[in-house]
Amino acid sequence: MSKSHDLSAFLASYGPSFARTAYLLTGDADKARELATAALVSSCRRWSAIRYHRPADAVLRELYGRFLGATGAPWPAPEGHLLAGLAPRTRAAVAVTFHDGLSLPHAAVITGLWIGALDDELRRARAQLRTTHPTLFENHPAPPGNPAAPAEDPADLAEERVDPSEDPANPSGGRWGDRPGSGAASASLWTLAPAPEPAAPTAAPQDGAPGDQALRAALLGLAAGMPRADLAETVLRRVTARRRIRAAVWTSASLGLVAAMVATIVAGLSAVADRVDETMARATSDPGTRGPGQEVRDPLPAALPDPVRFAYPGYCRDAEADARAPQPCGQWVLTTRSGTEWRLPDARAGYDPATGEYMPLALSQDGHRLVYQNPQGRYLVHDLPTGVVKGIDATAGDGEAHIRSSPDGRYFALSFGDAGDSAVLDFRTGTTRTVRGKDVEILAVHDDGTRVVAERRDTTAVPGHASVSTLRLDGGGTRTKGFRIDPALIEHGAALAPDGRSLALVTADDRLVTMDARTGRVTGPRPRLDVDDLEVIRVERWLSRDKVLVRLWDQEDVYLVQVNVRTGESADLGDSATEWIDYSDPIGALEK
Repeated sequence: MSKSHDLSAFLASYGPSFARTAYLLTGDADKARELATAALVSSCRRWSAIRYHRPADAVLRELYGRFLGATGAPWPAPEGHLLAGLAPRTRAAVAVTFHDGLSLPHAAVITGLWIGALDDELRRARAQLRTTHPTLFENHPAPPGNPAAPAEDPADLAEERVDPSEDPANPSGGRWGDRPGSGAASASLWTLAPAPEPAAPTAAPQDGAPGDQALRAALLGLAAGMPRADLAETVLRRVTARRRIRAAVWTSASLGLVAAMVATIVAGLSAVADRVDETMARATSDPGTRGPGQEVRDPLPAALPDPVRFAYPGYCRDAEADARAPQPCGQWVLTTRSGTEWRLPDARAGYDPATGEYMPLALSQDGHRLVYQNPQGRYLVHDLPTGVVKGIDATAGDGEAHIRSSPDGRYFALSFGDAGDSAVLDFRTGTTRTVRGKDVEILAVHDDGTRVVAERRDTTAVPGHASVSTLRLDGGGTRTKGFRIDPALIEHGAALAPDGRSLALVTADDRLVTMDARTGRVTGPRPRLDVDDLEVIRVERWLSRDKVLVRLWDQEDVYLVQVNVRTGESADLGDSATEWIDYSDPIGALEK
């Protein structure tokens, strides 16, 4: 499922930009190429996971992390470099805010530095640069007292990072850090999206400190001195080489163990090659084969009795994506249990640069109902066997949409992270109920309408916690006072057992735990989900009274693992959907 052509476009578009950032940090073209290449290789080995989740952010985090985490100061800037006299943290703060054009909250996420620390480093940089490069500030005398923080006006922060002539993924010349409403050209699929503002940001004036514009211009001019760095070929070679090495090591070990059976192995490999040829021939002739550039599927029929097993977003190879009104090639594709595929024409799909989010879609566990956002922005629930469509009476929030379905597909919950109220649709009656509260998210819904509600708040009174979440049951004739838990415990989602009491969660150290949803008491074994060094994506659902389905990945492929909550034993689900699902593809009906 590797989207190698997407990776190539990303590298060709933004590789030079990462190199220019690295050049500002190191002051040396060779070291800049080394730093940018290492960051790209490390990030792009996880391409299947990050390609839909702000890959530019991921690369910049890796780049700044390597620069700041290096020991022995391996990248001291040479004499004459504008930032030569600045400490590494100070240099990083200047580059990420003035050259990369990120706000302080976003820069803090990228560099791993606290917002207050970034602010201090910027004050320190201004003071030192006024001494070493006074000409930058000749027309901007220093203000009395402490200098102000850098500008946070979107028009100032959205500095151009990629020359339109160099950017095949963004021919319109969009900016690297465009913010919604900034009036800049539309960004490409991989454009950096702004990080959400914190609940209580540090105060900063609206206007930047005197001399900031001159400093920004000087940094852009300095970065332009970085020789053209075509990193795509090198990065692709290293990314694919790792996979080849892994395969070669496995093959060598296998041959060593069965050296006496070389002839048998050769015969077996020949048979495998024949099977591969047959499979490729079938894939080429099968219009339903999944993959970029394949022919467009037929639109969803008025009634679809065949349950949907999983869905994935389509891809347009040479067409500009519009998440709010996607072309047929970019619409959601539904794969049914029989293997037939249909596209969903009346749904938003893909990445929306205006909001920095990806258009959501969810499936009921039986595969007969799906939830999506239509081109007008309404959230609809579509019953596939009958064609009946009902809307969730809720206004779309600014945060990322989270959709949950009750196991029987009657109730559908819609939350927007920290954006306020949530809503629950009873499909049978068509009524929507609002769940009010601050930073509310509905984690799970039971067949009787009982919902597990998490409400998060910031705190300074709980030792070791910056925020806490309160978990409670609501609806369906049930309402509990709730109990307090660490927000990290619900990072991978939660699933409510068929009995409506036990809640399956994954801890920060990747252990599956079952909790009484009424009391918060944790019972049973706590198995660690480290099967073959896989990492947890999320808790999917309960398969039975004893087994929970968890989605994991190895930075390349996705696996569905069923965990017995009584014994702690894990096993692959064995459903053939695991051969095709990607990092975030929604799952519906599974094979029995």
